[in-house]
Amino acid sequence: MFVVSLNHKKAKAEFREKLSFDDEKKLVFLNRLKELGFEQCVYLSTCNRCEVYGMGKASKVVRLLAEMADVDIDELKEQLLFFDEKGAVAHLFHVAAGFDSMVLGEDEILGQIKTAYHFSKDNGYTNYELNTIFQAAICCAKKIKTKTKLSKTSVSIASLAATKIHNYKRGMKKVMIMGATGDTGNKVMLNLLSYGDCQIYATKHIHHISNPNALSIPYSDRYNYIKDMDVIVSATRGPHYTITYGKLKSLELDDRERLFIDLAVPRDIDEDITKIDGAQLISIDDFTAIAKENNRLKIKEKESGEAILEDEMDDLLKELTFHNNRESFQKMKKYRTEDFEHFVYKFRDMASSDEFESFINVLNKMQEVENETI
Repeated sequence: MFVVSLNHKKAKAEFREKLSFDDEKKLVFLNRLKELGFEQCVYLSTCNRCEVYGMGKASKVVRLLAEMADVDIDELKEQLLFFDEKGAVAHLFHVAAGFDSMVLGEDEILGQIKTAYHFSKDNGYTNYELNTIFQAAICCAKKIKTKTKLSKTSVSIASLAATKIHNYKRGMKKVMIMGATGDTGNKVMLNLLSYGDCQIYATKHIHHISNPNALSIPYSDRYNYIKDMDVIVSATRGPHYTITYGKLKSLELDDRERLFIDLAVPRDIDEDITKIDGAQLISIDDFTAIAKENNRLKIKEKESGEAILEDEMDDLLKELTFHNNRESFQKMKKYRTEDFEHFVYKFRDMASSDEFESFINVLNKMQEVENETI
């Protein structure tokens, strides 16, 4: 297994967004990978990472990524991280558990991994290996969230944004949210409603805003409401700007302070709006410093989670080793007794993955020697 990763640790949001494919483009990408000989692949795209998980060699994946994202391949290589074999499995387990996120232990990533995995599985791009690995990583992440306080104390980008808005001004604030029907936008809205000091205006296209505590307004009328807003949040999945400098400038806004928060990848809000007096813009990357502080407070819980992760990953690696050597067991006619099979299973359960792999290697060597003497 390999992983090709473009994430927040090395790449800025404006570069990551170039590799953020919609579902139609994902299918094209996965199909082209299959044409290149990759029978198993999962493509994960979130606000903070774009990653390809697969079986085989990663070099051809990089070239295809650069081509489909229309970026220079050398520039892409400089910002990629590569993992293979056990390192790739460990990376997936850490990502699923929220250990590799900007906000340590955040919950959104597990759902995003499930979605990415099922997208590939439902479209025929996974088999035994990736199915087993992804299912084990998802199961492990759930166990960590249940058995540690990491999830209970985690702070997502959505809650960080809501906290920023809550502390932005005293008293009631008028907040417009674009993308409130999406995962991130909805969580921002729910967090703000829990504070009780915000009047929410949520834009809609065709989806109805079901929360009775938020006023639903047509997306096409968004600029008409901005004059009265204290905060404007955008968290859509569209490929176009929701707010542009030109349109905003034409409103002739007064110079009171307004906070714009862009939680989308690709970006939703034109950076040039900061040229307008009183306009402050915060993007996902700007939450990094806050996230780091929250991460520091949760390191102890992460250590407990790491112990669970190591045990779960060890069980997975033993299972994969066992599966990959089934034919060898079938050939060991001399040893195929119920007692021996019981011994093998018992050994697998008690040994570490490295010990079990060594055991299998020794048995294979014994079989090779026996074949040579026949």
